[in-house]
Amino acid sequence: MNDGEKASGVVYVDTFTGEEFEQPAEVVVVTSYVFNNARLLLNSNLGTPYNPDTGEGVIGKNYCYQVSSGYSTLFYEDRLWNLYAGAGALGIEIPEYTGDNFDHSDLNFLHGAGIRSTQYGNRPIANNNAPIGTPSWGPEFKKQSIKYTNSILQVKSQGASLPHRENYIDIDPTYKDAYGMPLLRLTYDYTEQDRELVKYISKVTRAIAEEMGPDHIDTVGEQAPFNVNVDTNTHNTGGVIMGDDPKTSAVNNYLQMWDADNVFVIGASAFPHNSCFNPTGTIGALSYRASEGIEKYLKEGGLLA
Repeated sequence: MNDGEKASGVVYVDTFTGEEFEQPAEVVVVTSYVFNNARLLLNSNLGTPYNPDTGEGVIGKNYCYQVSSGYSTLFYEDRLWNLYAGAGALGIEIPEYTGDNFDHSDLNFLHGAGIRSTQYGNRPIANNNAPIGTPSWGPEFKKQSIKYTNSILQVKSQGASLPHRENYIDIDPTYKDAYGMPLLRLTYDYTEQDRELVKYISKVTRAIAEEMGPDHIDTVGEQAPFNVNVDTNTHNTGGVIMGDDPKTSAVNNYLQMWDADNVFVIGASAFPHNSCFNPTGTIGALSYRASEGIEKYLKEGGLLA
C-alpha cells in the first residue's frame, strides 16, 4: 500500500482461509528475492517502471544472470576419485582472469571470469558425465556414464554478467496469480559480450585441462541462447539497482528507495551487474548496511544518502 509518497503498509492473504489483511507500517522492508522484489514494487506502483525503448525508469532495469559456459570436462581411463564426497567450499579458484587482471587490448569483451575446479559431492543422477557424442539415453549412455562416474574432473568458469538495455523484468500484461496480481515477465538473452567472453575463457580452461593429462577433453566453447528450462545457477541480480542518482537507480547505498523513503529493498536486486563471484556474501554485507539505515531512519526520517 502507498499514499502517493510513501508506503503506508502491506496487504497480505492468509493462504489457508483466503482472508485478506492490511498491516499499517512506518517502515516496509522488501526481502523476497530478485524477481519478487521487483514484482511487488511494480504491482504497488512504487518507483518508475523501466522502459527499454527509452531507457528511462528504474524498476526492472539491469537484470543480470551468470555466464557459466566455457568449461572443460576431463575424462580419465585409469584414474579414480571419490567424487561422491565433497564439501560446499572444497575447490580452487583462479582470479587472474577476472575484471582487469589480464590484457583486454585485443579482446571484444569487458570484465572476465573466475576459473575454478571444485568437489562438492556429485549426486549420481545430476552428474552423468559422458563424452560428447554419446547417445543421451540407452545402453551406451549407461555404459559411459557408469564408466566415468569417478573418473572425470572439470575446469569451470563463471563469467561476469553485464547489464544490457534489452535485458529486463516487468509485469506480464496477460497472466496473473491466484490472487489476481500480475505475474512477472523476464526478457533476457545472452549478449555478444557474453559470447565473446565464453570464446576466450574456454581456451583458457582447455589449456589448463591439457596440462592435467586426461585421456579426453570436452570443451564448451560457445554460449548457447538462454533457455529458462536449463537452470545453470540461481544467482540472479538486478531489477531494483543501487546508485547515487534517482534517475538511473532505484535505491541508495542503504537500499532505501529514492521514491519512497520508508521502503528498504534487500537482496541481489540491488546489484547493477553480476560479478564473477556469487553475490551471497555481499548481500549479507548490504543487509547489515540496510539495518543501520532503518535504525537511522526511524530516528531521523528522510533520505539517508
